[in-house]
Amino acid sequence: MKTFISNFSALICAASKKTAIFLTALCALATAQAADLNIKYSSNYLMPAYVHFKENGTQYSILAKINVPLYNIQFITNGVQVNKQFRMTAYKDIRNDKTYSQTKVEGNNIEYGKLKDGLKTEIAKLPTFDLFSMAFQLTYYEKLPTSFQLTNGKKLYPMENVFVRKSESTVKYNKQEVTEITYQFKTGDKDVTVKKFAGEQFPRYLKYTRDDDDYELTFDSFVK
Repeated sequence: MKTFISNFSALICAASKKTAIFLTALCALATAQAADLNIKYSSNYLMPAYVHFKENGTQYSILAKINVPLYNIQFITNGVQVNKQFRMTAYKDIRNDKTYSQTKVEGNNIEYGKLKDGLKTEIAKLPTFDLFSMAFQLTYYEKLPTSFQLTNGKKLYPMENVFVRKSESTVKYNKQEVTEITYQFKTGDKDVTVKKFAGEQFPRYLKYTRDDDDYELTFDSFVK
């Protein structure tokens, strides 16, 4: 993407004023509709998570890697973007290079479960997200369906009557003041908090609480 933008910049310098305006608009549109982010997060479990997020305006994918003792864990999500919503079509929990559990959404059906136990098939009554795609849904589009379900591959967790509270505050970051935007909601025994900086579209902070068990991720850095 950087090479693409650089080439466009060179063309703009050589173009006429009208052409430059047109090319600048095209460049801005391409930038707005595509992302390729590699992010390192620190966690409250002292094990970093590496998240590779890609989207092109019509499709998206998320690859999250977490190294824990005895396990090399990957969470892989694929889906489409329709009407400002990330719609998951497939999710896999892979441990030591073997698929442990998965979720598939095909048409009106959803299939999920541990592979060793066999997969269950149900009617897909609600939009489905994994934890990461839900967080990016908030930072990208600032909204969630009123009711949806989360999956970890093994199970489906309904999230009903969701009301997202949005707030803004000024915080210090790298010796500068920035606007931090927070999205919060609670449903049943689950609490979710997602934060980003104004002008950005990726989570700077993610906290998911279920049954008093907290899982927190905090932005550390961009990585190659």
